[in-house]
Amino acid sequence: MFDKIKQRLNKNLILAILVPCIIIMITLIIHYQSVAREKAKLDEGVQILTALETRDLYTMEEKIDFMKRQAVDSGDYSALFGTAVVFGDSIAEGLGLYGFLSPTSLVAVMGKSTENSLEDVPSLVNLAPRNVFFELGLNDISHPYNTLESYLSHYEKIIDSVRLQLPNTQIYICSIFPVTDEALKENPEFSQIESYNTALAEMAKRKNVHYIDTYTFLKNNPQYHDEDGIHVIREFYPLWMDTLVNNSDLKNLL
Repeated sequence: MFDKIKQRLNKNLILAILVPCIIIMITLIIHYQSVAREKAKLDEGVQILTALETRDLYTMEEKIDFMKRQAVDSGDYSALFGTAVVFGDSIAEGLGLYGFLSPTSLVAVMGKSTENSLEDVPSLVNLAPRNVFFELGLNDISHPYNTLESYLSHYEKIIDSVRLQLPNTQIYICSIFPVTDEALKENPEFSQIESYNTALAEMAKRKNVHYIDTYTFLKNNPQYHDEDGIHVIREFYPLWMDTLVNNSDLKNLL
């Protein structure tokens, strides 16, 4: 009788010792597996960091350039003009209306001329672009009280203001776009466009800023004009932007 009781006590004692041991062992195994997983993740992270540190920089730049070329080929210029701003009138405004550029790459409003664009320079300064492309002139020519002298004077004030506040920004002046022969008949004042462009190129040279000929291509390809013979159709914008890219520092991103 006492032997049976003793045996039961021994079994209970063994169980009392064995069960906690098993629990401790299971806990240790789970903890070890967790530590092993964390170590594996850490090792993987170290390998990734090591690969990034030793990766050839030129290869990474090639990948970035390839992505930019893909964006241009697909008609997405927003990445390429990410640090640039186009500043102008309703023609420039079309870059946003047709979705070619984001608002952070545009300071353009219908009806703008050099006379009333100085007030928009603060908006340009807030965007702090590396490159700015100015497209202004048709509204100056069509205004009855403006002259070539006043046009150049207002333009120089805009350039001086931008240069003072954004000394590291590259400034590009676009020539005034042509109009169709039909538009010229209805608006004979536009016959001054070529003489304005000649003076504009001289002014750009005098102010030591870049001048881009955006007149010739459209003059030779009037099919890109809108019905009014003054504005342009959607299909013209990629061609214009390609011209800006190929004649500016943006070409170095390709």
